[in-house]
Amino acid sequence: MNIIPIFLPHAGCKRRCVFCNEYSATGLGRIPTKDEIFNEVDRYLAFFADRENVELAFYGGTFTGLPEWLMHDYLDLAMEIIKSGKAKAIRFSTSPEEITQRKVEILSDYPISLVEIGAQSFDEEVLRLANRPHGVKEIYTACELLKEAKIPFGIHLMTGLPGDSEEKNIRSAVEVVKLKASTCRIHPTVVLKNSTLESMYHEGKYKPQDLGEALNILWKMYVIISLGGVKINRIGICLYGDEVNNVVAGPYHPAMGELVKNWVALEILRVLKKRRGDKIILKVDEGTKQFFTGHKKCVLNRAKEEGMEVIFERASAPELNLRELMKIVLVESLDELFRSEVSGILLAN
Repeated sequence: MNIIPIFLPHAGCKRRCVFCNEYSATGLGRIPTKDEIFNEVDRYLAFFADRENVELAFYGGTFTGLPEWLMHDYLDLAMEIIKSGKAKAIRFSTSPEEITQRKVEILSDYPISLVEIGAQSFDEEVLRLANRPHGVKEIYTACELLKEAKIPFGIHLMTGLPGDSEEKNIRSAVEVVKLKASTCRIHPTVVLKNSTLESMYHEGKYKPQDLGEALNILWKMYVIISLGGVKINRIGICLYGDEVNNVVAGPYHPAMGELVKNWVALEILRVLKKRRGDKIILKVDEGTKQFFTGHKKCVLNRAKEEGMEVIFERASAPELNLRELMKIVLVESLDELFRSEVSGILLAN
């Protein structure tokens, strides 16, 4: 699936969240015109090898928070593109309080493939401190309305927000699985230029996570959500080109998803070390070998630093059940408070 992103910075947003500045994140100073959107579609199509499976995505604002007439205009514009054969479906991001029965009825007339709900957290205090325009109740309501209309939905989570903690992040990951979301996107909070968080950071009122702190939480969320049957479509904030320079502080990395998977692989090797000793022979296929090698061999290098010797032997099918090992390392890493609940969720999936 190829996605053509159309950014509508802050369009439809009723308030500014402390972490957000879409102008810094996208590099755009205004909302694109209709002609600019058509041109952007053609620009992306020129790069796609597969032009048969293309979706148009409206990101960067609160799509269903737009005035109804304007939301209709964008949906009708998308339909022009779909009818011309340049795309097959529409997806967008929005805030949960802007999902209502009336708006769901409007959406039902269009080929909506995914509504990404910007939940960010399932903790009331975190939502309040982030200046989110909704509470936890609105997240559940939005999900239920979309389920009833049979419109697929995803949930966007963030870690490291003001008032956040590992326990709250784990709880949010569990709720994503319970809600049976189609997808989930996670990114650790970074401080963007000209955001409220930047002022808080410079005033000493906010301390961002470092990369290690972020990864230590993200890998657990990744295992819970992915083993819970929810597709993780991205880990880490998506920034293009020079917009990377708008990150003032925080755990930004262009390959955050790979780093998270590398951390999972290392945790599994630590378990195997306890069972097999320092010399670990893995009978694996090529895909599993790459998983335990890591981004720029970082898994093997770190394992060596910890006294492990990892030896690969080629096999048509891997001897290891990665899913079961991921469950084991996850449950062992959690506080007793979460162990039984998370174990029960994973057993059900």
